[in-house]
Amino acid sequence: MRACNQTTHIMDQPGKKTRRLLALLTFIVASLFLIFVFFATRNALEVWERMQSVPKPLFYTYTALIILFILGSFWLIYKILRPQAPRAPHSDTPLNEKQLNTQLEQAENIGINTEGLQQELIELNARKASGRIYVALFGDVSTGKSSIIKALLPEAKVDISVRAGSTQEIKQYLWKSSAGDELVLSDLPGQNEAGSELETLIEEEARRAQLVIYVCESDLSRSQLEDVFHLLNYNKPLIICINKSDRLSNTDRKLIEKSLRIRLKQSEHITLAFVQSGGEEEVIQIGADGEERSRTRPRIPDVNALAFAIQEQIDVQSEQLNLLRDVSVFVLIKQKLDEATLAHRQLEGEKIVKSSTRKAIFGALASLSPGSDLIIQGIVGTAMVKQLCKLYDTPVKTLDIDQFFDFSQGQIKKTVPLLLAVAGNAMKAFPGVGTVSGGLTHAFAYGLIFDALGHAVHKTLRQRGALKPIPAAISFGDYLNQNMQGQNLPGRAAELAKLVFEASRYKEKQHHD
Repeated sequence: MRACNQTTHIMDQPGKKTRRLLALLTFIVASLFLIFVFFATRNALEVWERMQSVPKPLFYTYTALIILFILGSFWLIYKILRPQAPRAPHSDTPLNEKQLNTQLEQAENIGINTEGLQQELIELNARKASGRIYVALFGDVSTGKSSIIKALLPEAKVDISVRAGSTQEIKQYLWKSSAGDELVLSDLPGQNEAGSELETLIEEEARRAQLVIYVCESDLSRSQLEDVFHLLNYNKPLIICINKSDRLSNTDRKLIEKSLRIRLKQSEHITLAFVQSGGEEEVIQIGADGEERSRTRPRIPDVNALAFAIQEQIDVQSEQLNLLRDVSVFVLIKQKLDEATLAHRQLEGEKIVKSSTRKAIFGALASLSPGSDLIIQGIVGTAMVKQLCKLYDTPVKTLDIDQFFDFSQGQIKKTVPLLLAVAGNAMKAFPGVGTVSGGLTHAFAYGLIFDALGHAVHKTLRQRGALKPIPAAISFGDYLNQNMQGQNLPGRAAELAKLVFEASRYKEKQHHD
């Protein structure tokens, strides 16, 4: 019991000391505040008493300044303490056709083939001029897309097959609605069967269409739900067409509709339509002799709900459908242009690195040690970096280039012996080169340096969009280490050796001449 009491007493001591310290600090602060109030009051009364004896204009001017200062202080405090209203998220202005044509022209001027992209714009303008509404039908195989088109267009020659995936290409059919609108229905292959190339065509057709229909049976599976979310990313009206609905009771339909509304958050872009596309059904007949016989009979198609949903979208937001289609196609073209630009820069960047490496090898034959002054003062290295930055349309400062070379120079000095050893071993791999002079070995080492240097800058520009000296220097070290460890060497050794021999023969020829 004593031990327990003693422990409690020891634990209470810090609390008492803290409270006493807080009490002392409170007393000191209160005293200082009272002293401040006393002196402030005395000074204010003295100022007021003296102001009574000054001329009236000066009195009112001074008073007005004091009031303005106090009001300004309160206003500033209010601005600081007032909750900031949330700013509207920044949204880029949608790309228009004029801007897109300008970018295509610029791309063509630098050597990018834009013929396919120009054709995409021509197709868009042709569709706009026709005044037709383009509707794309998506869905898994054998969900009834072709049968639905056949029900809408009895006179159309649609290949309806019991085989899964009977639609292996994009087919288009012209349909005139009851209101007189002309529509083009695009029957697309099944989502879960199309190959990668066909999937690209399917996705592009979705962007070109003004309206998207997703055909399914009953509720959506997980993969179908993912397809629907993907289609919603195009920000276009989407009709989920539930086929073979004659098998569903009214209760089933309501449950499916409720489930879809819950699972699909963007319900404002979605319309549900329950249809029966036709086909055949098996029925049992009892003959006069009492025997049961089964036979098949055609189902009566009923696609009125889908036709109504399509017409409603056209009537309510015809202009919006065209706008969304145009923006979607512009985005598609811009994405293709970006991909083409990236491929062009990749190819041209490799050419710049190869050309600069060749120049470095030629210059290295007159140098005694690899990297002695190349990174700091090398004209070829600076020119290569500037060419790569120009390729990526990125302004570059001399300071950034100097910093990159400074960071890289330290790694060169540490790896020169290993670099020469790797170069010597690589050169020996070629018949008849085992006894080459040290100059060729140095030249090969220069090739390794410039190969790593150029690829490091190229990678940094591609990933970061600008020359960042430190990341570029780190990438340079990685490429250099990979070259020395032989990871990148087998494929490049032959090319570098060829450049070295070409430079050597050229030098000998110049010497003899």
